[in-house]
Amino acid sequence: MERHRGAYYVRLMVVDRPGVIADVTAALRDRTGVAGIDAPARPRTRRPAVPVVLVTHETEEASMRRALDRIASLNTVVEPPHMIRIETL
Repeated sequence: MERHRGAYYVRLMVVDRPGVIADVTAALRDRTGVAGIDAPARPRTRRPAVPVVLVTHETEEASMRRALDRIASLNTVVEPPHMIRIETL
């Protein structure tokens, strides 16, 4: 599976603070690009964490897993990232 190529759906729970999205995309920058991202523009209430969902460009799974390890190590990511392969049929 490490050599599998495809796009990925990723869900993160991150601290609601400026610069968090920049840190996440920096972790992905050299391994894949971000095709789309959905993050709350303005939370209605102050919560300790907010969901961020993104879809990557096509990349090898090994590269994606390395990027997710780097993202998981960020102190603003409050739970392990969740990844789903996007299969083309």
